[in-house]
Amino acid sequence: MKKTFNVRMLVTCAVMSAIGVVLAFFIHFPIIPAVPFLEYDPADILIFVSTYAFGIPVGLAMTVVVALVQGLTVSAGSGFTGILMHIISTGGYVLAAGLVYRATDALRRSKAGKTGPEIVSLSLSTAAGMAATVGLMTLWNILLTPVFMGIERDFLIKNFLGLIVLFNLIKISINGVASAVFAVPFRKLAEKFPGERSILYEGKSGGGKSRYVETAFGLAVILVELLVIGIIAFTVAG
Repeated sequence: MKKTFNVRMLVTCAVMSAIGVVLAFFIHFPIIPAVPFLEYDPADILIFVSTYAFGIPVGLAMTVVVALVQGLTVSAGSGFTGILMHIISTGGYVLAAGLVYRATDALRRSKAGKTGPEIVSLSLSTAAGMAATVGLMTLWNILLTPVFMGIERDFLIKNFLGLIVLFNLIKISINGVASAVFAVPFRKLAEKFPGERSILYEGKSGGGKSRYVETAFGLAVILVELLVIGIIAFTVAG
């Protein structure tokens, strides 16, 4: 039964990724005219919802797939820089929100059937994801956007940084809140799949070891990301 479940889960995630790319194809537009290279699209909603249902590794895998496909099609003009920034932005949210959602698992299960704990859990997860995304994108835009736009870093900070922060805050607020709204119905739908449910956040079997492994994985990715940021910052400063 576990094999059946895994196949269905993979198919579900593949479909969600495809829907995300299609949505990005039809819905993508700049929010702030002064920075037209920064476009809003709703693809991340599908990734965040899948993260709540299936876990951080699945969310990160979908992030890479969607970023590559979207970067080679819809957002081809941004090139490799756009793909990298997409992975950092969405991946940061997946890690932060996913870890908080996992950490509040006991709260939700202790009062199963009540909406209050679920709302608290999703609210904390959304806030953590938003903070991670805005923070990461602020730093990485300072490091990479001057190269992409061919301008001086000081000029970017003085004239564009505030707009970049505002854009990321608006985009992640829309996608974060939307994913929190759809998280519960989607997760309940996912829980109807037959077979082993240990990879689900509220799975009843195998949850303990899976929880520690997933948390360790998330922290390891964060550490690697911080190391990469440090190396790039040191290189740029030098």
